[in-house]
Amino acid sequence: MIKVERKFKSLDLAIPGDFHEEINEGIKLIAKDIDNGIESGAQFGRKFKRNAASTIKAKGFDHPLKDTGLMMDKNMMARTKATKRKQEGTLRPNSERVDIGYYHNEGDGVPLRPWFGISQDAERKILTMFKNRIGRAIKRL
Repeated sequence: MIKVERKFKSLDLAIPGDFHEEINEGIKLIAKDIDNGIESGAQFGRKFKRNAASTIKAKGFDHPLKDTGLMMDKNMMARTKATKRKQEGTLRPNSERVDIGYYHNEGDGVPLRPWFGISQDAERKILTMFKNRIGRAIKRL
């Protein structure tokens, strides 16, 4: 979870803290990163564990997390947008995706195919976006 306080204080310097646009853009980046990971068959620097032989036979191919399109359906992500008044946004699997997601992401304590989270690349882009926003705010002071 990324949490941004309304005001950033350092050495008695207050930087205006309206980051709702950056929060919403960060959520979009994370959702896109998750979709790209599912499409490529890898996330967080490692390939997904192969499907079981019975799953490959039933699906007719071996591409973890792809079959009905449920995991890739953008409408299956529940999002709330940040606003100027509420500097918080969320991204989570929709209720129709939670059980499948939990099985793959957590399993029985050993992740089979971790797919939901923030990759280092997405985290780096989001942090850069916030740093740039804070830098612009400092220059205006």
